[in-house]
Amino acid sequence: MPQPDPHPEASARPRLKPSELSGSNLAFLGDAVLSLHVRAWLLEEGHTRAGELQRLSIGYVNAHAQARFMHSLLEEGLLTPDELDIYKRGRNSHTRSQARNADVVTYQVATGLEALLGYWHLIDPARLAEILEKIKAAPR
Repeated sequence: MPQPDPHPEASARPRLKPSELSGSNLAFLGDAVLSLHVRAWLLEEGHTRAGELQRLSIGYVNAHAQARFMHSLLEEGLLTPDELDIYKRGRNSHTRSQARNADVVTYQVATGLEALLGYWHLIDPARLAEILEKIKAAPR
């Protein structure tokens, strides 16, 4: 006998469509996606102390690390034309916030990466997993 859905409200919610979200909305989602994966990686590696977890996670989620990784994706030509459009939508989105330790251009490039991560989360989990593995392996 099938079990009832424990969260029926979740299945009743409409799916988010990237075409209906702004670049900053996609970046908001992508920031959370990256943060969640980084935290899981660190725990899987056996790190357990709160201070150490925070320090290590910054190596992945700060604007400088994200911008470096994004530049490597661009230099290697790994983005499709549609993905490049999403990146530019995120990079060019207007936001009131700014990274405390990054210049405007670095912050915008990092925001473009986050928009891509949010996009892949919504439409292409396999592509997201591929890019997350590259992020995990990238030098910090």
